[in-house]
Parts: sequence; C-alpha cells; structure tokens
Amino acid sequence: MMPLAPSLIRLRLPLIAGALAAAGAALMLWSQAERDNAEASLRQHTTRLTQARAMHQAARETDTAAREGLRQIEVLRGQGLLDTPDRRAWQAHLLALRGRLQLGKLEWELGPFAPAARQDNAPSTAQPSALHVSTLHLKGEIAHEGQLLALIDRPGSASAGLFLPRRCRLAPSQPTEAADAPALAIDCEIDWLFLQLPPAP
Repeated sequence: MMPLAPSLIRLRLPLIAGALAAAGAALMLWSQAERDNAEASLRQHTTRLTQARAMHQAARETDTAAREGLRQIEVLRGQGLLDTPDRRAWQAHLLALRGRLQLGKLEWELGPFAPAARQDNAPSTAQPSALHVSTLHLKGEIAHEGQLLALIDRPGSASAGLFLPRRCRLAPSQPTEAADAPALAIDCEIDWLFLQLPPAP
C-alpha cells in the first residue's frame, strides 16, 4: 500500500469535515421534516378531539332535551290533555242537564275539533297548531245563576282535555204568559281543548 501524498492528507480533513457537515445538514432537514409532520399530526388529532368533544356535548344536550320533552309529554298525558275529549258524552251531559233542570229553551251548537287559530305574527309556512279546540255555543233561558254554573262546568264523566268557559253573557228576559217568574237569557261560549301531537317521523 502506497502512502498518501502530503497534499491529499491536507485535503482529507476538509473532505471529512464537509461530509460531516453535509450529513449534519441532512440530519437537521430530516429532523425538521419529522417535527413538522409530528406537529401537523398533533394539530389534526387536536382538531378531531375538539370535534369529538363538541359532538359528545351536543349529544348530551340532545339527550337531556329529549328526556325533558318526554317527561313533559307524560305530565300532559297524566292530566288528560293528550286525550281527545268525547263530544258525544258532552252532548249526553247537556241533554241530561236540560231535562233535570227543566230548561226547555236551552239550545246549543257543538263545533268540531279543529286546530286552534294561528297567531297573526306566525309565518304562513308554520306547522298547524298542536292545540285543538271544540267550541260549545250555549243559548237560551235559565231560572238563576246556579243553573248556569252547572251548564258551564266540566262534565263529570269527562277527564280528557281542558274545559275552559271563554265568554258568557247574562241578561234579564221578560216573563211570558207561560212563565210568570223572571228568567235570565244566556249566551255563552265554552272551549274544550286538547293537544294532538304530530305523528312520529
């Protein structure tokens, strides 16, 4: 083996230093690239974790709202507000009262159940109201106010819906030849309300 020339020996150190510097630079570039990839991966995982937490919170809030809604529905059902009132039983109740109280001049008109009127400021695309109402219009003559209280009271056999006298007007009427005692003319409107939930999707 031939010994290296002195000029090559002098060049060997800069070559080794250059090679080491190049290797160091390559290592630094590789390390920076790995660090950038790690940071990008961390940001991606952080974003996914934030989204997952937000979805979990939204699911918990939806679950809480659904449970509260179900609780309120059960309260309404327990109070009979989700049951359709029996209009035939109402009619039979009035017939029985007219006979028992001898109210020959009592007349009534019982309207069908229909959604309650929409508010004036409601949008035209709004869903029909879940609140349904049937209005009873009573008209005739009674002997005294006690008879009126019996007429506007909820039928004893009816537990469904909300029985709500809305308007009632009384005025003295002139006695006729057939009845010498003074009577009261009545003109009343009574609402019977209940809630009709929309069908499940």
